[in-house]
Amino acid sequence: MIGLLERLDRWLANACRWAVIFCFLGLFVLLSLGILQRTFPLMKVPGYDELVELLFVWMTFVGGLALWREGTLYRVELLERSLAPAGRRVLEFLIHLCMLGLALVLSYAGWDFLRQSGETAPFLQIDKMWWHAAIPVCGTLMAVYSIAALWRTVRGEVQQAHALPTLS
Repeated sequence: MIGLLERLDRWLANACRWAVIFCFLGLFVLLSLGILQRTFPLMKVPGYDELVELLFVWMTFVGGLALWREGTLYRVELLERSLAPAGRRVLEFLIHLCMLGLALVLSYAGWDFLRQSGETAPFLQIDKMWWHAAIPVCGTLMAVYSIAALWRTVRGEVQQAHALPTLS
């Protein structure tokens, strides 16, 4: 079971990385075309605003999820290094508990927002729920990673990326 979860975690990490890269490149192309459109008014990019909005929302939330997964979104290493190992563990537990709270709020409020979205994108003719789905989907995955981080913290496991030397 652990092997399956590790493979799923690696797959999700790669999916997040490639989704952010794809969204970023898409935004780069669209914004470049937007500049050309202003320079040469004869050229039009249909659905420009809708595509930029869709790519930006997903890039933001999936990028946040990728950082959340790595445990690097909310870190103050100077504070961590100044604490004794027991203090670090308490701080890490409190941080992950707060992160879990935020992830649950994102999931709940995002789901509520998603249910209430009834707008259709004028050009793409797609329900805007696909824009708003980034919030509860990423929020739920963030909550799962927060629970796993809390479990590791309670068990006293420190991820290698988080193992910090003490200041002497």
